[in-house]
Amino acid sequence: MSTARILVAEDNEDNAEILREYLQALGYSVAFAPDGNRAIDMGASGDYDLIILDVHMPLYDGTEVLRMLRARHRLRPVKVIALTADPLPQTRQELERAGLDGFLAKPVDLNELQAEIVRVLGEG
Repeated sequence: MSTARILVAEDNEDNAEILREYLQALGYSVAFAPDGNRAIDMGASGDYDLIILDVHMPLYDGTEVLRMLRARHRLRPVKVIALTADPLPQTRQELERAGLDGFLAKPVDLNELQAEIVRVLGEG
């Protein structure tokens, strides 16, 4: 079991609850940010090992959140996995340019999510 702390930034409450339950069952400590503004505030705190970031959220989208977090975490960058239902390759390319660590398409396969978390956090 992991002791990693994960921030889930997801505006859809049902999706956030599914992710929270799954991640807690895996032993992770999980917090929730319902919009881009809260994701920036909470993510900038340095309290999290990983942020799972929905790309399309209110106030700030995932790319804006990622850029702001990268600007604030230059010395110890937080790991970020983006989730999106957007099929356009430009979306992923823009996120990668902003400093993305991992990427999964929605609907999220929970086994793939677990594998991506292990890869990104270097737990494997």
